[in-house]
Amino acid sequence: MKRTPKLGIETSTALIGTAFSAMLLVLTAMNAGPLWRDETATFNLAHMPSLRDIWHNLRFESCPLLWPLLVRGCGVLGLIDSDMGIRILGLGVGLFLLTSLWLCQRWFGGRAPTLSIALLGGLPALIFVVGANRAYGLAGCLLVLSFGKIWRVLQSPSQSRILSAGVICLLFVQCIYYGVIFLGAMLAAGALIAIRRQRWKVAWAMAGIGLVAGASFFIYLPVMHQGSEFLSFWNSPFFEAATLWTGLGNALATRSSANPDAPYGLQIWIWIGLLLAGAIVAVIMQRTPVRQTPNAKVASTNRERSDLALFCVTSVVLGTIGYTGFLLKVQYFMQPWHYVEILILWAVSLDGILNASWPALRPWGLVRIGFLLGMMILNAGPAWAEAHTRRSNLDLVAAFLSQNASARDLIVVQDVWEGVTFNRYYRGQAQWLSVPPIDSHEVYRIDLVMAEMNQPEAMSPVLNAISNTLTTGHDVWLVGSIPIERLKDVPPGPTPLPPPPSEMPTRWWGGSYTYWWNQQVAAFLLDHAEQGKVETIATPGPVSHFEDVSVIRFTGYKLGIE
Repeated sequence: MKRTPKLGIETSTALIGTAFSAMLLVLTAMNAGPLWRDETATFNLAHMPSLRDIWHNLRFESCPLLWPLLVRGCGVLGLIDSDMGIRILGLGVGLFLLTSLWLCQRWFGGRAPTLSIALLGGLPALIFVVGANRAYGLAGCLLVLSFGKIWRVLQSPSQSRILSAGVICLLFVQCIYYGVIFLGAMLAAGALIAIRRQRWKVAWAMAGIGLVAGASFFIYLPVMHQGSEFLSFWNSPFFEAATLWTGLGNALATRSSANPDAPYGLQIWIWIGLLLAGAIVAVIMQRTPVRQTPNAKVASTNRERSDLALFCVTSVVLGTIGYTGFLLKVQYFMQPWHYVEILILWAVSLDGILNASWPALRPWGLVRIGFLLGMMILNAGPAWAEAHTRRSNLDLVAAFLSQNASARDLIVVQDVWEGVTFNRYYRGQAQWLSVPPIDSHEVYRIDLVMAEMNQPEAMSPVLNAISNTLTTGHDVWLVGSIPIERLKDVPPGPTPLPPPPSEMPTRWWGGSYTYWWNQQVAAFLLDHAEQGKVETIATPGPVSHFEDVSVIRFTGYKLGIE
């Protein structure tokens, strides 16, 4: 009888790391709690009455149709009719990503995705992003599968492999808009290998996959044209090239989203060092002669590893250059989710160069095992904290106000986007307004906010409502995270009206107006409310800094300086 082959030590260690990552994802699904504003906007878009409504509002979303339609389909089946349903869907995406890493490494011919699990499995930013109700997690899965499928086509270009690669690549570009950058980099790398091998049909297959995926992207041109009108609203007026480095450091930091002020740690230098090592190894493998060995099988294997290294390093170089150019063009405030796809591309490429290309256990496999164990120890604390972090506390705030705010009280939400979350969870009778006061809080209605930026008296409805509430003896509840304080060297009295965007130093950037409008509210409350008290709302566990709000109750009315 044949004995069942034992698992190798490297495979066993990678399975342990995968199990640790899966456990973190399960804990995240259990503890993430409510949807925060980005997730709520995506949920509301997916559950609009008709597909026409989804298409009409897609310009307010940051992803194409695939993820909203998936969420809608799960909702139709009754699978995600609650917050926990969304968390279970996110858990499925996270486990799918781990499975994709194993599949990709097997397609490369390696034992296990040791480096990918080490780099990604316990990264707090990835734990936060991959299970969220956003398209980034699914896009990461499809990126990994596209990468592996393209390599399989290069290995053996059968019709079924080309077709399956084309379908997955098509789904990838339907998941995130800038996926075309990474797909173009991977297909260009594949075409380079095909040309090097003088397999012209394979090179044409790479071009055909790219053309089909690119053609499917043309349906979004009207949406992107409409969305480009809002680009100035999101552009950072303080953006510079160093912002990309800072954002990368934040994405790789060994800290949870509830502790954004913790130090970066060593992660960014570990990644940079590995990328440089991978590039050097890939170059060395291209310079090493592979045809001088008398053993044809060994020569073929060496040639395959050399091509794999070239495929991986070319994908990384082209993908990094293309995506860096994209980020320099849009000039966003860099957030961890902006780096998820590039980090995944780096990780799987390093696995191809340093794992599949150097498969020996001694010494390289032992080095990889030691690296995986070291990264698990390094990430364990922050990853554990992230897995126990709530995404928002606005559900608790909404429940508190539903019980304590009377029908004639007024609730003011300091940020219009936090109003998206508040609108999902608030069930009380008191009137509530956002800053600025717009009449739609289902998705990110940037058009309505930009219209208010052109209105000098945009805050008049809010200030009048506050005045009427206080003068009639009722309370004003202020919800948000912006401090209630008067600017230094500013005398008592109302805050001057904001200038129009054409005269504002930061132009159409929304952050300046949000701060200015809240200064108007703060000054009015400080001048006219007799007392302000911060309410204590118990929270079961840490809360992500992206949506951690407080509640201040203002009572009484006094005449102020007009």
